[in-house]
Order: sequence, then structure tokens, then C-alpha cells
Amino acid sequence: MAEKKKFDAIVIGAGPGGYPCAIRLAQLGKKVAIIEKEYFGGVCLNVGCIPSKALIKAASTFEKMQKADGMGFKVKGVEVDHKGLLEWKQSVVSKLVGGVSTLLKGNKVEIFKGEATFVAKNELSVKSSEGVQALTADHIVIAVGSSPIELPAFKFDE
Repeated sequence: MAEKKKFDAIVIGAGPGGYPCAIRLAQLGKKVAIIEKEYFGGVCLNVGCIPSKALIKAASTFEKMQKADGMGFKVKGVEVDHKGLLEWKQSVVSKLVGGVSTLLKGNKVEIFKGEATFVAKNELSVKSSEGVQALTADHIVIAVGSSPIELPAFKFDE
């Protein structure tokens, strides 16, 4: 393992709670690291709300184009290019995810892509494709989101 890197604060999780926390701590003059194992910006930004809303907007536009003749527009042969639609949706997501990274870097938050594990009260081990890095901090914020659990009375129905 490489030499331990020391920070004032470390934030685990770069979703809608974690990345603003890290940015604000940095703005307050703290030396900050953020660790994310999967989605900078969180699940909503990457695979949930934002992609869904982009596709809903596209579907609404498609529907309006089909009915545009009622407003005096002559639109013929409106078709969906599924590959193009998915590329556009991904471009929306990519811009927003890039914005999160830009904000973190612009506020001098050090970014670690990997999985964090507590080694001690104020020490973490971050495992990534590049190896293992030891980090220490006086303060550690856990902002890893949540996962659904199935309740016996309310089974998942997919």
C-alpha cells in the first residue's frame, strides 16, 4: 500500500449529498477528498431520474411532431432513430456528470474512484483498478445513498 494521504475531511459517496458536501468543505478551506465507487452524481443523475426525464421529453417532442399539422405545420415521416435517441440521452447525462467532476476539481477536492473500507476510526483503504490507497482524515462523511430492501409483506414485483 502507498503512503497514507492526510485530509481534513473525506466524503465517501459522490451523489447528491456527497459531492455538495465535499465542495462546501473545500470552500470553507478544508483539504478534502471524495471517494466514489460507481456513479459520480449518483444513481439519479446517471441511470435514474435524469435519463428517464430526458427520454420522457423526447417522447413528448415526438408526440407533438406527430400532431403538429393541427397547428399548421406539415411534418411528414416522423420516425424514431433509437440509436440516435439513446446517444442524445447519454450526452445529456455525460454533460451533467462532467459538471459534477468539474465542480469538484474546481474546488480542489481530490477525487478517488474506488471502494472505501474503514481500516480504523480515521483511516480508509480505497481499492481501485490502480491498486490500494490509504487515506486518513479528522472527519469522514458517509454519503453512500441507500438500497431498497424487500419486506416480507411487500415482495418486489419488478
